[in-house]
Amino acid sequence: MQTDRKKIIQYALDFDIDNINTYSGYKGDLIVKITTKDMHAVVAIRKFANSLDVKEVVVKQNPHLLEFEIFCVTPDKEVYHLKTEKVMEEIHSKHPVNDVWGETKMK
Repeated sequence: MQTDRKKIIQYALDFDIDNINTYSGYKGDLIVKITTKDMHAVVAIRKFANSLDVKEVVVKQNPHLLEFEIFCVTPDKEVYHLKTEKVMEEIHSKHPVNDVWGETKMK
């Protein structure tokens, strides 16, 4: 497991979290998904993850379950990318990524 993902998981365990999942994204990126209802944990984990060498941190809120999902995306340098950058630019120009903080990220 990549060191940055280990650090994020170890840091998150100090908070009141409901669930932690790790998996690979379709481009070969490595993802840590943390689920919590504690807003202070969301702010602290997001700030900590951004201080590391992560590609992106996205926070999504599920208003029906009153919980937050934190997605920490780290690149996997050992996996080749399945999509080219040009294709990814086209996808993100049509579908911008929005997180709970109101930031729109265009790639």
